Amino acid sequence: MNNSSELVCTFVTKKKINYKKIINFFSKIQNTNDYKILSNRALDLYCDDISKKDKERLRNFCFKNKIDICIQFVKWRKKKIFLADMDATMIKDETLDNLVKFAGIKVDIDKLSKLAMDGKISLRDTLKFRVSYLKGKSTKLISQVVNKIRFNEGSRVLLKTLNKNGYHTSLVTGGFQPISTYVGKFLRFKKVISNRFVIKNNKFTGEYIPITGRQNSKLSYLNEICKSKKLNKSKDAISVGDGANDLGMLENSGLGIGYYPHSIVKKAVQNHIQFTDLKTILFYLGFTEKEFSK
Repeated sequence: MNNSSELVCTFVTKKKINYKKIINFFSKIQNTNDYKILSNRALDLYCDDISKKDKERLRNFCFKNKIDICIQFVKWRKKKIFLADMDATMIKDETLDNLVKFAGIKVDIDKLSKLAMDGKISLRDTLKFRVSYLKGKSTKLISQVVNKIRFNEGSRVLLKTLNKNGYHTSLVTGGFQPISTYVGKFLRFKKVISNRFVIKNNKFTGEYIPITGRQNSKLSYLNEICKSKKLNKSKDAISVGDGANDLGMLENSGLGIGYYPHSIVKKAVQNHIQFTDLKTILFYLGFTEKEFSK
């Protein structure tokens, strides 16, 4: 790598990457022989600054060819803090929705969630509605949801690698304990921040204690942890999420990544993962595949 390079562009594909095709296209934007192969499906290209128009051309090329791309400053690439959303990010599921479904409630719960994740209705309002549907239902439903959790590909390798390399890892979710506790423990997050159900006599009361289910609460946690560790969120933090309630966290991290993002996140955050898996985050951070902890 040329130390004078200002930007690093990381390209990741699901299958074997076509280095020549990417480099040939990139040469139309800026000539560079400065690159590093991270894997047979990931490539770094280093260059000077790129205009907004050329960045858009590059991202459009990548989208058409199903390539995930991250463009960032070289000098701030290495991070120290990792914050992650849970539902539809670390795991495939929307766990509160699954609770309502297992409870047998006849309501279009998926539609409510999508509207909230797209930022069209208040997340706190939808949480209130969804939790209220559980009133009087047995907490045994929680075990059913936990047993059905599907972890997204690459989640365990991602956390194992980050933890091994000294990152402080936090699961910051609008989801609920003890589901979030299980996910955090399984993936070995160092910290879990989430909402909590109010339970009496092993039954849901229909109420909850909001920890992250309010506007910008994930951003508040980002600010809090950076302050406590005397770090700069704009340089030292990386975060990943998919919905509107993640925006504050994503936009204020040094590197915010939309993971198969809803439209509101896709428009607000430049760097996404849309075609590959969570291991791509490691490539964005500059790890080679040989450095992954498996």
